[in-house]
Amino acid sequence: MDIPMASRSESPDRRRRRRRTRRGVLMALASLLASLFVAVTPGVANAGNIVPCPADITEWRGIGPLRPGYRWEGYRYTLLSAAPYFLVSEGQLLDNGTDSTVPYTITTTRSTTFRITSAVGVQAGKAEDFLKTNVSTTIEASRTTSLGVSFTVQVPPRTRLIAEYGVEAYQVNYAIEAWRATAGPNNPPPTGARCEEWGYYPQSGTAPTYTEGWRLRTA
Repeated sequence: MDIPMASRSESPDRRRRRRRTRRGVLMALASLLASLFVAVTPGVANAGNIVPCPADITEWRGIGPLRPGYRWEGYRYTLLSAAPYFLVSEGQLLDNGTDSTVPYTITTTRSTTFRITSAVGVQAGKAEDFLKTNVSTTIEASRTTSLGVSFTVQVPPRTRLIAEYGVEAYQVNYAIEAWRATAGPNNPPPTGARCEEWGYYPQSGTAPTYTEGWRLRTA
């Protein structure tokens, strides 16, 4: 004898709960897919802000043709700090182990070239002009020390002196801000034109001056 299985009927409340659950899962899945799509798709939000070209841009550099027009990159410098520094080309030890003062004559035997140094990031070329104006007029883009510069010093008894020859310089920290804009090939963008903010590049390095000579200090 076949025994019929009891049929189970689903209540209306249970069916409604199941439908709401399925709708919630589908909405969560759709939201996840949308967020993934936004994350991998580049958009305008990734580009720099479009602003009027600042009036205090001190250097424009042409970087190539762009249809239509020509692409330019402009730079603005900001000084953060500057402190005196001495760049050593060579040094000598002057030892006097006697009980009398002894004269020493020392002469430079090597030549070293020092240049304005900074971090990489941009190809701005007017750092020297900026540092001359804002730090010291004695700053040069590069300085090569001289050969054959003699100096005589009296070394006291039982004393060791360190004689160093080099260049007076500055340890400088400054920033370069960059913008890009489009204009004609022979005329950089004017103040107030449409500029795209391109980057902020902190720089740290040394800037030599034209002042060179011997410096003495005790060991």
